[in-house]
Order: sequence, then C-alpha cells, then structure tokens
Amino acid sequence: MNVLCIGLAVMDIAARPISQEDKWQEKQSISQVGIQMGGDAVNQGVYLTMLGMDCGLNICIGADSTGSMLKGALEQQGVDTSLVRVREDGTTGTSMILIDRKGERRIFSASGVERMLRMDELPDPVPEGVKAISLASLFGLDNLERDGLDEYLAGARRRGILVFADTVYDKNGIGLDGIRHLLKHIDYLLPSSYEAETMTGTGTPEESAAYLRGQGVKNVLIKCGADGIYVNSDSYTGWVPAMKVEPLDTTGAGDCFVASFVTGIVRGYDVKEACRLACCAASFSTLYLGASTAPLSWEKVLSLAEGRE
Repeated sequence: MNVLCIGLAVMDIAARPISQEDKWQEKQSISQVGIQMGGDAVNQGVYLTMLGMDCGLNICIGADSTGSMLKGALEQQGVDTSLVRVREDGTTGTSMILIDRKGERRIFSASGVERMLRMDELPDPVPEGVKAISLASLFGLDNLERDGLDEYLAGARRRGILVFADTVYDKNGIGLDGIRHLLKHIDYLLPSSYEAETMTGTGTPEESAAYLRGQGVKNVLIKCGADGIYVNSDSYTGWVPAMKVEPLDTTGAGDCFVASFVTGIVRGYDVKEACRLACCAASFSTLYLGASTAPLSWEKVLSLAEGRE
C-alpha cells in the first residue's frame, strides 16, 4: 500500500437525461440508468488504483446486501479492501443522481453508516510503504475530526507522509472552526470553489486560497469545474485550465482530479504539472456515466495531456 484513502462510501443509482423542465409521467423511458460505486473515498480509491497506485481504502459500510455489493465491486477493481470496516448496526449509504442533458447533476442521498468511522478503526501506525494519506471527505469524517485525527496526521507527517484533503458539503454546519485544528497538518487542500468560499466567507477562489494558506495549509488548490483549478502554493500561484469537453456526467470529476493529482505528486511531478495532468483526467472522466467509470491509466492521462487523444 502506498496511498491510504479515508472517507465516505455509498452506492449510486444514476439516471440520465432528466431535466426539471421535463414533463414527468408515471412511467417513461430515458437513455441510461446505472447502479455503481460512489462516495468520495470510493471514487478516489478506484481511480488511484487505475492510475497505478496501491490504494488501501479505509471506509465504513453496513452489513447489508448493498455493502456486500460495494465491497465486491471494489475488489473486482483491484482496490485493497483490508481496511473496509463493516458495521452491524446500520446500513450502507445510497445516493440517487439525476443528470441533465448538459451533464450537470442533482444528488439525493439517504445516509447510512458512511460517516461513522472511528479513530480506533484507522490503521495505527500508518502501514509501512504509505507515501500519502488522502482524506477524501473532510467535513464528513465526524468522529475522526473530533477525536484525534490531528494527532494521527501529525504522526504521519513526521514520517514524511504527505497529507491531501478534499472537502464535502458541511452537513453538520461546523464551519471552518470545526476543522481548523487539522489545517496545519494538511499539505494539499483541494476543495471546490463553493466549499472554499462557503467555509472562508470569501468571494473568489483567489481570496479563498490565500485565506486557507494563512490558516496553515501548505498548498491550496480550488476546483472550479469547467474553469479549471486555481492554485496557491510556494512553487506556483495561478490558474490551470480544464481540458475542454462536452460532458456526459460531471459526477466524481472532482474525485478523479484529486486521485490524479495525488498520483502525480507521488510520482514526483511538481504542483503545476501534476495539476495540469489531473485536469486532463478529470475532464476525461466526465465523458462517462458514473462517478468512477472512465477507463483511465497513467499512460492515458499522459496521452491526453500531450494532445494525442
């Protein structure tokens, strides 16, 4: 294992095209319906594995048929599931994703045990060989954020392990104060523009990134959809454009970006180049229905970045 990915896991039911302007009937035909793996950590774990990383996935699922389906699908993808925690006292979370003709989506979620991971369910110490920890779901790791994750990350960083963190919707309304104690232990923070501006109270990606660096984060990358990524780091500050595509489904594109960026940094690329490669991967992922279904490899990412495809 060289990447430890910690976060949320659900099963997704995705359907397209469905628009709010459509006149809905009791029964009607659409182009696609799929049942697929989902959740930020799962999406990242699948893409990290596709990209050649040996990813261990630390998630929480229920002891139900949905959880069994999810774990089995991960194993088929080659993801290390030895750290998947199965809880007998709840169900696996499920999301329904309605995607319109432009590839934009609306997500309806029924929570299960996905937010219940505890500190005693993390591998301690971090396994030998791990080069990076990806916190795929900051604001969604309720128990961990309260009960010692800062000390866990501090110990990992003392061993030279890089810490990456993506954010999710702040469901509990804890705000930046709820995770402020973690920020100085994060090497790369990668929120969306909406999440960054909401938690900082700023109005632009540039302002959000500067504010978050001022709170102790070493590098901040703000995901801005089709506009690309805004980066604020010691080695580069500025915009990296997205690859222009006609998206089918934008679900999971941010997770694909994070997985690809982690892979680039672990492979030795600098921040700007790793970001450029990750932008290509994320754009490519929107051409497929589902959060982690694009047929990626590191060779494919390099080919996309070189304009050969």
